[in-house]
Amino acid sequence: MTKEKNNITTPPAQLWIGNQSHLVDKTKETIQRLFCTNNGCKKCITCNQIEKQQHHGSIWIKPEKQYTLDQLDVIFKTISFKLDKNKKLFFILQNADFLSSACSNSLLKSVEEPPEGYHFIFLAERINQILPTIQSRCTIKHFYSEKEKNIQNKITNTFKSNTRCSASQFLKLLHEEKPNEKDTVEILDQLLSYWIEKSIDAIKKNNNNEYNYAKKRVEHIKIAIKKPPMPGSSKIFWRNFYLQFMT
Repeated sequence: MTKEKNNITTPPAQLWIGNQSHLVDKTKETIQRLFCTNNGCKKCITCNQIEKQQHHGSIWIKPEKQYTLDQLDVIFKTISFKLDKNKKLFFILQNADFLSSACSNSLLKSVEEPPEGYHFIFLAERINQILPTIQSRCTIKHFYSEKEKNIQNKITNTFKSNTRCSASQFLKLLHEEKPNEKDTVEILDQLLSYWIEKSIDAIKKNNNNEYNYAKKRVEHIKIAIKKPPMPGSSKIFWRNFYLQFMT
């Protein structure tokens, strides 16, 4: 960890999970606070440079599709030079979900022990797309916009024990909220935790009917988690999930 202003430390490697555009904004805000003498005023030359991804203290990398080893060359060429004392440089890897195994493995040593002053920020929408070896070397943060939280809460509530809605109402909800693949994974995780807790409560109350009901829900959710929706297919996924869950 490196010492920063006001005794705040910046981890050498971070993995941020959330909506990509939201993460980009958060990254800019974080770097602005570190480099701007006015704690991220958003008005000075430094803040403007960071906003345009042109500041000397950050290198932004974004793949067209999947990452290639050639795109990471800038990291290895840059990191071979020693930074001046108290200087910082951030490598920001957008769409880190698209890192291949070869690309991820090539970064392991640099991410685990970067030279002093160098930092990595991986921006990804789905944590399960990031190799465990990368995850284990990073400080992980989840970021959700208010819109995402609302989407997740509304759909999650549909599948809790004391709430029910008709198929037509649920289809209307899907049309209005439009959950994406990342929302879907988060909702399923929340539902799994909820129904596991319900099954435990049923055991404590010695209520076999409630336990069997909760157990069935847990098994159904676990199956769904193993086969999350492909890009663009979330609406079909949730329609099928609803029909199977409510039977």
